[in-house]
Amino acid sequence: MARWGMNQTKEPRPIKDPPTPKLSRLEEARPIIEEYAEDLREIISKLRRKLN
Repeated sequence: MARWGMNQTKEPRPIKDPPTPKLSRLEEARPIIEEYAEDLREIISKLRRKLN
């Protein structure tokens, strides 16, 4: 009887799909930062209207 090592199998391994690339931290943070900046623009414009 043949002994199989830990990495050897009788059947070939199925080819796995390549892992989906994760978003970089910058790409992940950008939409949040853009939303925050838009909120600040809105606040600034409201304050300008009150001051004028």
